[in-house]
Amino acid sequence: MGRLPIVNASISLDELTDILTRESVQCDLLAQNIVQEREAIKGMEIQKFVSLNQSRMSILECLRSLKEELDEVLDRLAVACHVPEAGRTLTEILRRTQSPQMGLILQQYERLADQVRAVKHEIAVNQLLIKNIQSFLIRAMEAHRQPSPGDDLYTVSGARSDSGMPAALIRRQG
Repeated sequence: MGRLPIVNASISLDELTDILTRESVQCDLLAQNIVQEREAIKGMEIQKFVSLNQSRMSILECLRSLKEELDEVLDRLAVACHVPEAGRTLTEILRRTQSPQMGLILQQYERLADQVRAVKHEIAVNQLLIKNIQSFLIRAMEAHRQPSPGDDLYTVSGARSDSGMPAALIRRQG
């Protein structure tokens, strides 16, 4: 097991810390985006979804790029520290560098992992909200209601209707 030159290890570990910090910032931005999405869902503000999705795509692209950067740094460290591919975990790579920064980097990585778990949970909450709204709308459309005589009712195609076809009528507004 060869020892990584101290200068290269220091630079790589500094890069690793920087990447983890930038990933954490992007996770915070993603969490904010998800909260904004939840507010738009609750308020049925459909017009906000386009900008929210564009913002989310930008954040996800940045995270993808950071993952590639992280993989490159970890690969360089793993090769320099002679870590076999089967055992290439962040913990093993850091252990082999024998760096005093190891503990701090692992703590930073754990905080990032906690952030990722929280973001996944928040996304699941939004998915549940959307599913519940979809279910409500489907039940509402399937509800069979006899229209009152004399109401201004229109079929889905827009023609005036005198018959009460359940779930195919729209009440005229205004």
